[in-house]
Formats: sequence, C-alpha cells, structure tokens
Amino acid sequence: MKDKLKIVFVQAAGSITETGGFRVIAGYADRLQRRGHKVTLIAPEGAPPKPKTLKGKIRNLFRPKWKPQPVKTPPFLRNDDVEIKIVEGKGTLDAGDFPDADIVLATWWETAEWLENLAPDITKAHFVQGHEAFPYMPVERVHAVYRKPYRKIVVSEWLRTQMRDLYNHERAILVENTIDTDMFSPEHERAKNERPTVGFLYSVMTLKNSPLAIETCRRLREVYPDLRVISFGSHTPRPEDKMPDWVEFTTKPDPEDIAKIYRACDVWLFTSDSEGYGLPILEAMASGTPVVATPAGAAPQLVTDTNGAIISHDAASAVKATRKILDLPAVEWSKMSQSCLETARRRDWETATDEFEAALLRIVNGDRA
Repeated sequence: MKDKLKIVFVQAAGSITETGGFRVIAGYADRLQRRGHKVTLIAPEGAPPKPKTLKGKIRNLFRPKWKPQPVKTPPFLRNDDVEIKIVEGKGTLDAGDFPDADIVLATWWETAEWLENLAPDITKAHFVQGHEAFPYMPVERVHAVYRKPYRKIVVSEWLRTQMRDLYNHERAILVENTIDTDMFSPEHERAKNERPTVGFLYSVMTLKNSPLAIETCRRLREVYPDLRVISFGSHTPRPEDKMPDWVEFTTKPDPEDIAKIYRACDVWLFTSDSEGYGLPILEAMASGTPVVATPAGAAPQLVTDTNGAIISHDAASAVKATRKILDLPAVEWSKMSQSCLETARRRDWETATDEFEAALLRIVNGDRA
C-alpha cells in the first residue's frame, strides 16, 4: 500500500495559465507537494500552426520564425517544489515525455488520449472539471475519451451524473471544488454601495453566454441610469458581443484585482449555459457578493434565495432577480452578503485536498473499477 505518490497532472499546450480550472489544479499541486507527494505539471510547449494552402505555405516562408509564448509560473502556484515540465517543440506528448509516476491525471479531453501508450504499471485517471463535448470540438473523439476505462474524479454532482448516464462510469469520485478564501474575501465588513454596481465574467466561449449578462446590464441601466457595471475576462471583447463603452472592463487582471472586482459589486451575474462547476459563483460569494445565476454547474447546490437567485436563461428573468437584490434595504442586503460568506466558507482547501488525496490513494492502491 502506497501512502506517498509520484503524481503527474497533464496539461494541454498553453493551459498552464490563470484560468479557473488551472487554479484548482495548482491548489491541489501545492498542497499535495507539502504533504510529501512528488507533484509534476507537464505540458507540451505547442507546435507552430501549419499552413493549409500553397499560398499560406509561401507566405509562411517570409514570416518571422514562430516562437511559443513563454510559460510563467502562475502567481497562485505557491510551492516552488512543484515541478513544471514543458516539452519543447511539440503540440502533444508521447510516452517518453512523461516522468516516472504512480498516477498520471489527464485534465482535458485531449490530454487523456496521450496516456494510452504509458506503461501498464502507471495508473491513469481523468480529472474532469467540465463536460468538454462542445460543438466546436471533435465530438466523437471527446466522447471516446470519456468512455476510456480511466477512473474519473469529478468536481460536481452534475458531472458525476454525466459520467454515469452518458459513459457508464458508475463509480466516478466526487471531490467538490473550493477556492482560496484568503484571496477572495472582504477586506472589511461589506455594505451595499450607494451607487448600484453589477459585475460579470466575460468570455468568448459561447457556453458562458456573456451576451446574456451584457443584455441584462443594458436593461438594468434603463431602470438605474447611474448603474456601474464591472467586468473582466481573458480576452478583449469581440465586436459581435457588443460590449457597451460604459462597462469597466479589464483584460487578464491579476488575482488580487479580480478579488477587488468581486468586492466592488452588489450583485454578480453568472449566465453560463453549461459549466462543470462555476468557480466565479464561489469567488463572488467569498467576497460577500450575492450571485444571480443560471442553473449551470454547481449553481443549484450553491445558490439559494438567502445568498442570491437562480434564474432561467433569459434577460427578463435575470433583470427581475437582480433588481430584487439591488432594491433591498441596506440591512437586508448585508444579511444576504453574510449568507454568501457562510456558503463559501463551508468548504476549505484542506478538506478538499483531504478528499482529493484520498481519491488518488484509493485509485492507486487497487480501487480502479
């Protein structure tokens, strides 16, 4: 029976970033390393794009030599002993690229394909933070990945249901997500703003449904002419999403600035059509901000009428729920803010790491069904 493991998290090219999904992986990597396990994060550097036409190939001869973006250690990966291994000049990984390991965890559908040729004595698992069978992906390959016999660790009850009902994985292990409540927390006792303020996360991914958040804010401005709207995201807003110029938008803010954005809001809008979990819900709540959310990911388990509202996928529903919170007397809003804090603090990183570590040991030590 092993009690200390050599653990490898496999990332796709360019995915060692400041995304919510990687924040979770980094959190486990930090803490598992501190507990005496050997943790490595591995990813291919990425390969230059290949021109598809003769004209493209000729044009490519006169372009500057392609260089991948340098990988920086993310600010929330706080343990210097966690090894980050970037395999140069490749967009995928082969068996020879992997370090010695007791368990290798795919973290994205494509990375699970790379595990097929690993030695049979290495345990393979799949850490599933989202159902990635998106229309713009090679859907049959994605489905095939989820059918592989690798043991699944999932972050929400919805994902456990998907793995069971769609892919016959009856024993996916649920380890619910958590967040850093030191980073995402009120600096002082929260109070309702004199100027009503609403925030949302912008994404170019259609499943995040950012246009719903934008339209909701547009309608709210008709009711509250002085409404302040704050947003952030990993990409500059696309023209087709029609981000108004009155939205205070920040591209790729530092984690500390993200926390400030949450704290500045009276209501946080979460408008996704589909999610594996939905970390912004917890991050906003940990900052004392009520959340108006569509029933995606873990929202049905996290959001109640004491800390926000669950809405349908339309602007009218979102506007009605948001107005109800914005119109609360200051004392009632503060009670809702306190309920948000209580929800976010029910689960801490050490508890989540206990469960994740137990899942890894359980899989490695023979429970692989």
